Amino acid sequence: MTHHDEAQESGRKESRASASSGGWTFFIIGLVVAVAVGWGVWRPLLYAKKAQPFSFNHLAHTETAGMECSECHPFGEDGRFAGAPKGQACLECHTHDDRQNEENKAETAFLEEFVTEDGELKRPLTWYIYSKQPDCVYFSHIAHVEMGKIECKVCHGEHGKTTGLRPYYQNRVTRYSMDVYDKMKMTDCAD
Repeated sequence: MTHHDEAQESGRKESRASASSGGWTFFIIGLVVAVAVGWGVWRPLLYAKKAQPFSFNHLAHTETAGMECSECHPFGEDGRFAGAPKGQACLECHTHDDRQNEENKAETAFLEEFVTEDGELKRPLTWYIYSKQPDCVYFSHIAHVEMGKIECKVCHGEHGKTTGLRPYYQNRVTRYSMDVYDKMKMTDCAD
């Protein structure tokens, strides 16, 4: 092989090596872009954003009115969480005749939309439950809260300090909340 042939062969090897390393760079960049776009498109396709009946102000009830979580969110007889309060519980304090704050626009909106002049519910309140578990899961809240002395906020966050409800995202396939998959897996309990 002549010196000229060796130089040509060496140039071809360098060209293949640089093309090969450039190929990996483009592959990695393409992969990162595909994952980012996929994540940005996939989650909105998988989860439907749902609206709660109205934006509830927990802070006004816990700090201003001095209520405890268990007053609206009691335990069932079997120790499970009994769910979101029924509208009847709201009528104990909020009717057209028994207003808590005449200036409060949220209370006025609630009364106009859900409460008759006679103090009855116009229609039931249908809440989306952020932490609703599959039917095959039995979770005793009372064992954790009463016996284990674990505060609600450890698993559910600082809801008692919120002035409005965050969006509810429902999985279009399973019909469960995004919170169940993001924050309430068995591994979270094990930790």
